[in-house]
Amino acid sequence: MSSSSDGKAGVLPALRRMFSGHSDRSSTVSARSERYFTALILCSGIAVFGINLWRNRFFLHDDAFISLKYARNLVESGELSWNLGDRVEGYTNFLYVLMTAAFIDLGFDPVMALRVINGIAIALMVAAVVYGARAVFPDRKDLHALAVTLVLANVSVAVWIYGGLEAPVAAAFIAWGMGYMVAGMAANTEARQMKLLILAGISLALAVLTRPDGVIVVAVAAIAYLFTSSGSWQRRLGRAAIIAGIPFVIFMVHMAWRISYYGDVVPNTFHAKVGLELGHRLGKVVDYFVKSSLLYLPLISCASVAVAAALFWGRITRIGGTLLAVCMGFALYVAWSGGDHMAAARVLLPIAGPATLLAVVTLAGLPKAQGRVVIVIMLGMLFIATFKARSFRMDWAAFNGTVVGQYIEEAWPADSLVALNTAGSTPYFGASHRYIDMLGLNDRTIALREDVPVLARRQAMPGHGKGDGAYVLSRQPDYIVLGGAEGIDAADADKWFLTGVELSQTEQFSECYQKNSVVLKVPETLKRFRPNQETLRFTYYENLCGE
Repeated sequence: MSSSSDGKAGVLPALRRMFSGHSDRSSTVSARSERYFTALILCSGIAVFGINLWRNRFFLHDDAFISLKYARNLVESGELSWNLGDRVEGYTNFLYVLMTAAFIDLGFDPVMALRVINGIAIALMVAAVVYGARAVFPDRKDLHALAVTLVLANVSVAVWIYGGLEAPVAAAFIAWGMGYMVAGMAANTEARQMKLLILAGISLALAVLTRPDGVIVVAVAAIAYLFTSSGSWQRRLGRAAIIAGIPFVIFMVHMAWRISYYGDVVPNTFHAKVGLELGHRLGKVVDYFVKSSLLYLPLISCASVAVAAALFWGRITRIGGTLLAVCMGFALYVAWSGGDHMAAARVLLPIAGPATLLAVVTLAGLPKAQGRVVIVIMLGMLFIATFKARSFRMDWAAFNGTVVGQYIEEAWPADSLVALNTAGSTPYFGASHRYIDMLGLNDRTIALREDVPVLARRQAMPGHGKGDGAYVLSRQPDYIVLGGAEGIDAADADKWFLTGVELSQTEQFSECYQKNSVVLKVPETLKRFRPNQETLRFTYYENLCGE
């Protein structure tokens, strides 16, 4: 009996040790697998980011020089204007212009200032989505890594670090706004939730100051929070009022300043860009969204795959519903406004943060096996987009406009009045002259024109639909540059913009303006942007009739 008892006593501990050891080994293997998978996700994002940065290192957009012209005039003359003495708000990035001016005042090269600001913004956006993911799922390191990858592994991110416009900064503020909001919805105390929602409101207010269309995110986020958050109706209404109220107060303060300084309730660019009929603006929207979501901001497609998987295998949580509403609301606004003519989904980049958090939140609700499959699909989409998307160099308007601007600064009499369509690089480098922006972004009269005929091919480009030949002639500019930065013959005006067509049809233009053409040598400093471009033929019209 004793021996039998001893035998049992010896067998049971052995069995326990055996099964315990198996469990430990299983747990170790599983933990190692998780670490490897997390590392794969993170390394994929960093690798794609590096590839995109290298491929697009020569990119710079002409419109960046519009912001730089305003910033430089502010630093040098204390005036936030395009033409000194003419107060027109031809920019839509107030806070970005102020940031740029501050960096220039500190001694930064102007173009480098833009890129430093945008690089910092992308780093802040990555921090924001990781913060939001950790606040909701503190133990899911794979999802934290995925948040980093979904931000970095987009062509759009790399392009607009170099591009010189405000989209990365707006995206960073919106990402923090949504990160704080998500953390607030997951908070377990009233005091912490209140603090986080206040921080969300402040972040979104800064986004609105960076780009006015940030109000779309604010409005949709507040409404979505009202219907998706927990608690009584009164409590939810109060929290939603915080999210919307802080940006609203800041927006109204800025609007009061805008009215007192510029005499308008919206930026002049609003009139220039949305004055055409809706049908005309919607002409290329479908193509814009398809290319953007598949090639330049594949994060949008990744988030869509995650939502579809959640609907198939699980459900959309209240936090996911809020993020989905924000993404959909902003996408509808972009569709209504006609998309954008600029590279790499610029106007969609501001919702990169909400879309990333949407993907992470919905994936967290999936069974682990299915979640891994979806993540692998996402990584594949990001890699495919990287190698299928085109790489970008300095756009022709910026390149040719820089060459022309440097030439006219030296060759034309100071304080000449020049009418042109390239409102960025040429006016920036031809700093001693005055300008008429024939597309109306920096000209109130053209921007406010209502009877806008469609006579030219490129009027379908968002922001390029307006013009006014009669008005331009009434100003009697000393020089007129038709078409692009390098100029064209008036006979080809219908291939470009409205003002050129209307000018070519008037006797006064034919009688008073003489066509001139000169071959310009491309400066050595620009050749890295367009290596095969040695010379540039510049065509312009000179006023022979005088004032």
